Amino acid sequence: MCGKLLLSQSRSLFLLALALPCFTQLSPVAAEGENGITVVGTGIVEQKPTVVEMTGLVIGQGQLAGDAVTKYHGNRRRAEDAFKNLKIPGLVIQGDGMSLYSSLNASQMQAMMRGMAVNNTQSQELSVSETLKLRLTGVDKLSPEELLEIIVRIVDAGKDAGVVIGNDTTPMVPGTYNASKARNTMVAFKIQNVEDLKNKAYAKALEDARSQAEALAKLAGGKLGKVVAINTVDPNQKSSDGSSQMLAQYLAVLGMRVGQSEEQSSALLKEIPVSAVVRVTYALE
Repeated sequence: MCGKLLLSQSRSLFLLALALPCFTQLSPVAAEGENGITVVGTGIVEQKPTVVEMTGLVIGQGQLAGDAVTKYHGNRRRAEDAFKNLKIPGLVIQGDGMSLYSSLNASQMQAMMRGMAVNNTQSQELSVSETLKLRLTGVDKLSPEELLEIIVRIVDAGKDAGVVIGNDTTPMVPGTYNASKARNTMVAFKIQNVEDLKNKAYAKALEDARSQAEALAKLAGGKLGKVVAINTVDPNQKSSDGSSQMLAQYLAVLGMRVGQSEEQSSALLKEIPVSAVVRVTYALE
């Protein structure tokens, strides 16, 4: 009996020894939370787009690989000449990757649509394609009407040269509907100096946080002290914090994509917002 009692006491002491470090780590955090004020500040800076970017697809097709390559080169030269002849200042055309693939011919496609066996011994059509990036800078100096006119000229010139402008909306199987390709986003509006705008947004977020903390300290009958801790908050992350969720919803409505990049884009021709969210803890004196 005594042996069991000693064993039970030894086990309790061992568990207590393991738990003590956890209590010592938690106690300072609790003390800071009781004597401080934690707030979340948001800041948004908006700027007009400075760059317009479009994508074009040049394709060469043939029964033989050599024919497909020859047609591709011819279509590529025709597309370059068409865009250069526009003589639009700030327009740059760059290649953005090539691909080579084969596809079913018309009779094979019809057999597949009817649920019949596809004759793979028949020759398939070979395709060589390249994505072109059409980039126009200095658009912040243009009015919306002037910019729209230039975009229309680029799109029309590309179509006349056989270039598919924007997302490829051709269905994989003719006669079928693909919801993911129903909407063709042809233009992306971008801003470039994202890092500078981000710093300005952080400054606004810190001002917002301090304003909230001062108001809370006044209501509590205390005085706001120094900053104890500061952390950045990603509005895209799932959080129980209401301000972060509201900011993420606001950015989604604006059609803005958030990411760590030198550029930030939007599908809308309007000022593009750059956001920052900070969580700041102040001491309460």
